[in-house]
Amino acid sequence: MQMLIDMWSLVKAYSNVKERDIIASKFIDIALDHGTTDEELKELIGIDDELDEAVREILEDTADEEDEYDYGDGHSEEYSDYD
Repeated sequence: MQMLIDMWSLVKAYSNVKERDIIASKFIDIALDHGTTDEELKELIGIDDELDEAVREILEDTADEEDEYDYGDGHSEEYSDYD
């Protein structure tokens, strides 16, 4: 986790202030692509405002995607036996 924090500090130092929100989102996307978990992302909250916003957006998007498949009928376990 410390490596991500250090990398973000370096990237932030060399990025345009007006583009940091976009860069933070891309930074989080890359971290996820390389195996960072949602729990690990949560550990980044509190490090930096732009990074906080990017993490929260990604976590909200992930939760929304999971909710898309929850039909709320309470029968999902019953259907697992049908192959």
